[in-house]
Amino acid sequence: MFVDLHVHSDLSDGFMSLAEIQSFSGKHYTPVGIADHISPYHKIRDEKTFADYLKALSKFDFLRGGEICLGAELEISRESLDKLDYLIGSVHAIKFERSLTLFFFDQRVRFPDAPFFINLYTEQIVRFLETEKMDILGHPTLMPLFLQNRNPDELFSDEQTARIVEAGVKNNVAFEISGRWRLPGEKFLRECQKQGARISLGSDGHSPEAIGNFDYPLMMIDKIGLDRGLIFVPEKRTPSA
Repeated sequence: MFVDLHVHSDLSDGFMSLAEIQSFSGKHYTPVGIADHISPYHKIRDEKTFADYLKALSKFDFLRGGEICLGAELEISRESLDKLDYLIGSVHAIKFERSLTLFFFDQRVRFPDAPFFINLYTEQIVRFLETEKMDILGHPTLMPLFLQNRNPDELFSDEQTARIVEAGVKNNVAFEISGRWRLPGEKFLRECQKQGARISLGSDGHSPEAIGNFDYPLMMIDKIGLDRGLIFVPEKRTPSA
C-alpha cells in the first residue's frame, strides 16, 4: 500500500488538525506521514516548539516526519531531529551570497539569467544532498514563481539532472514524486530509473482534497515503469519517553 509521506497539519500551515487527518485517512484508506514545516519561517522553529510537535504526534499512529528548508539556519539539534521517523529536505529559497536570498514564493522576484540560476540551483542542491542528513528530497526541481511556467526537463541539462540524481543515490536520499507540484518531470524520473534511485510519494497536502492525491505519481510510475520496490517507506521508531 502506498503511503503519503508529505502531509501538513495545522501545526504548521495545513488546514486540518491531527485528529481530522486521522479520521480522513481512516475513511479513505490513505496511510499518511505528517511532515510539517520545521524552519525559522514557521511555528516549529526551536527545541521547545519541536518538542511540542513530537508530543502532539505521539498521540496518533502517524509516521512522524518533518520538512526542513535546506539552506535555512535551524535552532534544533540533530539529536532532536533524529527522533523523527523520516526527514524531508526541500529547497524553498536559494542563497546568492551571505546577504542575498531568492525566496521561491515571492511574487516580486525576477531573475533575468535563467541558465545562471539553474546552474546555481544545481550546485546548491548537489551540495545539500552530499552534506545534509535527510531521507527525502522534497519536490525536486521546484522553481521560483517566475520560472514555474517552464518545463523543468527543458531547464536542466542532461548532465545537471544526472549530477543531482547521482548525489541522491550516493547518500541514499529518495526523490519525492509530488502530487501537488507534478514534479519531477519525465527526464528526471527516467534518470532515477537509470541510476536505481529511491523514490517517495507525497501529496504535499494541506487540505482534504489534496491529501492522498497520487494521480501524478502513479501516472509517472506506470509511464516510466519505475521499480515499485524502490519506493521509500520509513520504519516507525518507538517514541522516546
